[in-house]
Amino acid sequence: GVWSCTNIDCPLDNVVAMTCGLYNAEDGRPASLDDTLTGRAGGVKDTILLNKAQHLSSFQLPVRHGVDEDTLLFRFSDEQGRFAVDSVLVKHSDRPHFESVDCPAALFHTLLAVRWTSHRLAEMPLTIDSVAIVRRDVNYEDSENIQVYIRSTAK
Repeated sequence: GVWSCTNIDCPLDNVVAMTCGLYNAEDGRPASLDDTLTGRAGGVKDTILLNKAQHLSSFQLPVRHGVDEDTLLFRFSDEQGRFAVDSVLVKHSDRPHFESVDCPAALFHTLLAVRWTSHRLAEMPLTIDSVAIVRRDVNYEDSENIQVYIRSTAK
């Protein structure tokens, strides 16, 4: 038989995800949450993106294609049973990416704007203070795209 092979290397790590870093709002240093954080996709029934994570300082979230804005719901909870939900709304555009005809097509994204909501610290002593886009391109690179600044009453 005749064997042929291609010399095209498709990317092995072909996951396109937005990387989010958590930071302390007071000093801008990386934060590690002692409380629990659960992330959901707003408007998408029962889609949990981050399940009861603790002690994390960064995480990756998918970006939905075919919509202009993703709503991400961040549920903070603690051992006392308190909880509150903040939201992060990320406007983005999609662009197809082709490595070669031998590789599956991917969708890259460009982050355009970000908004957020914060709850009162009386409800739960941990909330989103602000969110910043630090790298607009969401592609195969595992580089931080947004920074989420956390405000806390805990000292």
